[in-house]
Amino acid sequence: MVRTLTIAAMVTGMAAPISALNMVEQPDPQFNTVPGGFFYSSAGHSYLGIDIQDVTADRLSALKLKEEKGVEVTMVDQDAPAGKAGVKEHDVILEFNGTAVESEEQLRRLIRETPRGRTVTLGISRDGNPMKLSVQLADRAKIIGDQPKIVIPKVPHIEIPQIEGPNYTYQIQTQTYSSLLGIQTENLGRQLGEFFGVKDGEGVLVRSVEKGSPAEKAGMKAGDVIVRADNEKLSDRADLSHILRNHRDGGKLPLVIVRDKHEQTITVDLPARNSRGSWWNNFDSDELRSVWGEIENLMDQDEDELDNARQMVSLQVRSQLAKAQQQIRALKPQLEGAIREGQRQMQRSQRMLEEQQRALKNRLCNLI
Repeated sequence: MVRTLTIAAMVTGMAAPISALNMVEQPDPQFNTVPGGFFYSSAGHSYLGIDIQDVTADRLSALKLKEEKGVEVTMVDQDAPAGKAGVKEHDVILEFNGTAVESEEQLRRLIRETPRGRTVTLGISRDGNPMKLSVQLADRAKIIGDQPKIVIPKVPHIEIPQIEGPNYTYQIQTQTYSSLLGIQTENLGRQLGEFFGVKDGEGVLVRSVEKGSPAEKAGMKAGDVIVRADNEKLSDRADLSHILRNHRDGGKLPLVIVRDKHEQTITVDLPARNSRGSWWNNFDSDELRSVWGEIENLMDQDEDELDNARQMVSLQVRSQLAKAQQQIRALKPQLEGAIREGQRQMQRSQRMLEEQQRALKNRLCNLI
């Protein structure tokens, strides 16, 4: 409570004696305003943990009272002294520590003027039956300080994505499998060439070697680089495919490979096309062998034919993606509408929460 001193000046202009000082109470910054007066709920006062209202004539029957006196309990903080002492909603407080309670304003003042920690006796009427309850008043500062803080999250702003036209880069990379050699290969390139010690990056890199294949039997390993085949220099896989097509009937094929940056020559004994090696038995069904035969025929094509196939596949992929994107664009208005409606719903929910928080805060502030 903040008190300010006002000095009553005499008509003659002479200063009044100290005994003439008037003490004028100024409302606490945390006061509540309700119709009929100021009810202080400063954090330093005693706390019972109830909200109340005056008993009116139209409530006498419901409360089973004979006369219009006392105050009705409209809310009880169950964690506060009143709740722990057994005070219930719609109890009527008739006495406070032996003093008859005539009004809401009077009871608030009595509680405010009673020191914190003091035990008081409440005379109440519950369903017309008189009762006495002992309650130890708490420190409002501690009770209010222990109240949980309600934090309402702000509604996030959701950006509606813009759907643009197709802007994709299509690139289909293939790794060639040679069924005659039993290896998987790819073009070397300059960067890998420097790593493996092959000048200008010309050659074919062996990615993997099939177990039991002619290449494995000849001693080839993954990481080898084939730079010559049948005494012809290899620039890429197309050169190797061309040489292998000339050996469809099988036979000896000398290969120059680079391993650990040193050249060496190995000789691969190629089987005839109609007599597979033991690695072919890994395909344990006629259906798988048939599928692999089709793949094998494709891999035996030259690079130009493979490039044409890749371009055809790329065009088909572009067409399908363009159709999918048209469908997405058609759905865009619905998606945007759904997002906006979701934002409006979230904003409405936030406003409701804020209103409920304010109502709860105001009601808690009214508790005495």
